[in-house]
Amino acid sequence: MTTETPVLVRSPAADLPVLHQIVLPTPWDIGPVQIYVVEGDPLTLIDTGVRRDNARAALEAAFEELGLELAQIRRVVLTHYHTDHMGQVATLRDAGADFELLVHQDDADDVEQFSVEREERIEESNRLFAEHGVPIDLLARQAGRIRREVAGNPPLALAARVDRRLRDGERLPFKDFELEVLHAPGHTAGHIVLAERRSGVLLTGDHLMGNAVPFTESFDLSERPDAADPVGRRPRFRGLPSYLASLRRLRAGGFRCILPAHGGILDRPARVIDEAMLFYEVRVQRVERIAARIAAERGDASAWEIWQQLFPKLDPDTQMRTRMVMVIGALDVLEDQGRVTPHRRADGTLAFRPLADASPTRT
Repeated sequence: MTTETPVLVRSPAADLPVLHQIVLPTPWDIGPVQIYVVEGDPLTLIDTGVRRDNARAALEAAFEELGLELAQIRRVVLTHYHTDHMGQVATLRDAGADFELLVHQDDADDVEQFSVEREERIEESNRLFAEHGVPIDLLARQAGRIRREVAGNPPLALAARVDRRLRDGERLPFKDFELEVLHAPGHTAGHIVLAERRSGVLLTGDHLMGNAVPFTESFDLSERPDAADPVGRRPRFRGLPSYLASLRRLRAGGFRCILPAHGGILDRPARVIDEAMLFYEVRVQRVERIAARIAAERGDASAWEIWQQLFPKLDPDTQMRTRMVMVIGALDVLEDQGRVTPHRRADGTLAFRPLADASPTRT
């Protein structure tokens, strides 16, 4: 945003006149975050913005324009635990708002135990990256840089008590309609979208956006190796396969309007979903080609070796982490499709061998 003046979009979905969009500033290049308020009983806020004075002032001004007060909020629903979505929960409670906080069960612990370091998953990611061949000294430099940045800035969110842990298929009732909770994992393990089936409106958080395709997460679910895994990997949340599966589910939903957290209002949901799927399909194909080229020379390919050839001009010290998760996610997709098979090198690094008789890549 070029100004700190809030933008209130009244009734962006004509069939839901009590649902309004509020646009709040963030400190990031992606621009503002779009949150939503349902002007009904209970007065409900969907996401909250970051914990910054300008975001708080913008939210107050939007409520004032609607003739409402923040103290009237009775329910807050988070699409996921990231700071631009949960950032003002603690602030609102400290200001006296008495509301129930609803979060999907798979993100609830991240809200209640929130810290910036937890959000970054520094140690978990480093363990995963090291297993896939990233040099230890590079990971140590990155961890130090991230921790210095964290220490030098006030947090954009604080931990908050979750009152209700949501599950897929639950319904949030209002006077004349209801919002259905759809679990849409990928960007986070517990990301949700909210569907109003009668009008075909879908509130998507970061799952589908108008100006970007979200990165996905990948992290271990246990310290112990999975006894059923042929190479002894730990159980892991595999964000990219989960994201693509949830896109396919939404594609079949016949929705007519998407209200995202970033990028305006989207009136062609099928096209938005198809573009997100194509975005990752292209990247999975690139990873497959590079893996095959490396394996033809060396016998196998690690995710780090693939990253280096996929992004030869990027500085790994500053631009490796989310792209490395994407490479690992693409290998997850290819493994699920029977196109690559994992094994361990003598030093313990995970590597992958293409399977020559596999069918063409489809995500």
